[in-house]
Amino acid sequence: MRISVTALLLILLLPQAMANSSEPPANFMEAKKQMVKIFSKLNTPTTLYCGCKIVFTKRGYKPDLQSCGYEIDEDYERGNRIEAEHIVPVWEFAHGMNCWTQVPKGSGRDNCENTDERFNRIEADLHNLYPAVGEVNKRRSSYAFIDKLTHRDNPQGFGKCQMFFNKSNYLAEPTERARGIIARAYLYMYSRYGLHLDSEHLRLYREWNQKYKPTDNECKRNYMIQKIQGNDNPFVTEKCELRIKHPHKSERHTYR
Repeated sequence: MRISVTALLLILLLPQAMANSSEPPANFMEAKKQMVKIFSKLNTPTTLYCGCKIVFTKRGYKPDLQSCGYEIDEDYERGNRIEAEHIVPVWEFAHGMNCWTQVPKGSGRDNCENTDERFNRIEADLHNLYPAVGEVNKRRSSYAFIDKLTHRDNPQGFGKCQMFFNKSNYLAEPTERARGIIARAYLYMYSRYGLHLDSEHLRLYREWNQKYKPTDNECKRNYMIQKIQGNDNPFVTEKCELRIKHPHKSERHTYR
């Protein structure tokens, strides 16, 4: 009997995920709880940008800053906690929605969460959520990603976490370990929800998608989300299936 590549991936990557089967998260708060459960099932899970090991506690999780050589810059509280990072920022997919534009400035997100079902579905999409050190999440804000900054506001990064920003141009230069994940999240949001991407960023994310292959954890996360949410990220699935078909050609980036 012939077994499809997708079925084989499910067998290999989801031995524990079956227990996580549930209804898709209805809002961002529910999605954050699901994200903790997903990452607790991964093999030595790490934060998105800095690769800090994640320590799970009764109250959630926190980053092991020593494991990644992270040095807090200015925000001690957020530097010591993990936050659910929207890889595609909320502002980027929501600032054109009526629920956002037809209320006073600064109240768009609350209004959308309270009144717009589609907004809540997009905001809670687990394929766009990833744990990140809170201080980096704060500094990233809604900045667009770029391959290399010509001027860095924080040339020292965060210790060994080489994540850089330019506040005046609203730009962020992400670490290499995060670029494949970032690219596949953006391409997914572009494909599924019609997210606007200019030609330059569309080209950049396609390049990153090709250059930075998914790890075992990215593949497993994708299929665990599929079990919970009912849909995969096809850009992740495609790369993970290629690893099964052509294991000698795949590149296993660990990005510690």
